Amino acid sequence: MSTEIPNKLGLFLLDIVLYPGEEKNLHIFEPRYKEMVAHCLARDTPFVIVCGNDRQISEIGCVTQIAAILAQYADGRVDIRVEGKHRVQIIRLDRTKSYQQGILEEYNDTTESVSLIKKEQLIAQHIKLLEIAGRTVNPQYYQSEHSVSWLIGRNCGLSLEQRQHLLEMQCESERVQFLSEYLAELIPKVVEKWEIRQRVMSNGHFKDFPPQKH
Repeated sequence: MSTEIPNKLGLFLLDIVLYPGEEKNLHIFEPRYKEMVAHCLARDTPFVIVCGNDRQISEIGCVTQIAAILAQYADGRVDIRVEGKHRVQIIRLDRTKSYQQGILEEYNDTTESVSLIKKEQLIAQHIKLLEIAGRTVNPQYYQSEHSVSWLIGRNCGLSLEQRQHLLEMQCESERVQFLSEYLAELIPKVVEKWEIRQRVMSNGHFKDFPPQKH
């Protein structure tokens, strides 16, 4: 995609934010999006997932490629798996089709540099969060062609607004700092809630708490 000649792609308006390298399963049922996906499948072209609705659309979205067709139905509905590729900026809308299209420009990082110490610190924080949640931690997860911020941002409990904010940041070091500060606040809260839950379930710490019925 060139910034000299902006590209035009269909826009899929959803209450989600997709990151580069992230995969999602989508059930396509609205007539306008059935048309859009059929167009993309016929021509092997991507579309853009962008957080928004018919009244308000975020300016930054993620170009999305259809990775697999999971199911097709007689009425045109389809289940697909998609993968985020790269970010774009929507500079103008085209409403000539049943679905909206966007005139797009590239939206890249202004710098790729990030402190290795900061990066390792963030990974350690994320591993701790997963361990608290009882998830199996695989260090190879962080070995990817995609920035560590995209790997962690998709799986750390960010709100929709926070996910969009992260998507719009144009510096990996800023994204790493943002996530590190977020996890520094989140982890103690998760630990506290887990400890409270364990105390409640034990019955011994709360004498007036109703015992479990068997």
